[in-house]
Amino acid sequence: MTKFEQAALQPHGFLLSEDAREQLKQVRDQLFLIAGFVFAATLEEEHALLEIRRSMLGQLFESFGLRIDEVLTALEWAGPPSTH
Repeated sequence: MTKFEQAALQPHGFLLSEDAREQLKQVRDQLFLIAGFVFAATLEEEHALLEIRRSMLGQLFESFGLRIDEVLTALEWAGPPSTH
């Protein structure tokens, strides 16, 4: 078997732990929940202003960003060692 064929058989990519996968699922579910509250259900709601304090929205985005960063930090490279 050639070196190229051996490399093709080895797994490569990123591995996500079960815990990190659960964290991503929670973030996804919470984003869908927020979207459900924000989408207008009626034409009247569509034209109504949605008022929210900037600091609260900023905290929300920061929280999601930090949680996603935790998952990305937990990713492990699964592949042949780099030869660089």
